[in-house]
Amino acid sequence: MDNVSYQRFSRIKIRKVKPKFMKFKLRDTDSSIANALRHIMIAEVPTIAIDLVEIEVNSSDLNYEFISHRLDVIPLTSECARSMRFSRDCDACDGDGQYEYYSVEFYLRVKCLSD
Repeated sequence: MDNVSYQRFSRIKIRKVKPKFMKFKLRDTDSSIANALRHIMIAEVPTIAIDLVEIEVNSSDLNYEFISHRLDVIPLTSECARSMRFSRDCDACDGDGQYEYYSVEFYLRVKCLSD
């Protein structure tokens, strides 16, 4: 049996570094390594998601469930996301999420003025 090594030595070239931004080039690596690096970077960005949607008036052709689902999949970035806690861990709020560290209220007022 030949002693052939299939090991790759990844190379990374850093192009630009800023406090909240970094541009780099990753070469000579497997796609699994690049994908793992991508997942790690995504996981480290503090995000919050819309969990409960209340619509007062809906005059659109889209039903409530469709609008609610579309809003649920939008990742919202926030500086406060790291200090937030899960509502399931809250003894004072009875799981409804209406407590300073467990919820954020977001109001969206939109009106379509054209067809």
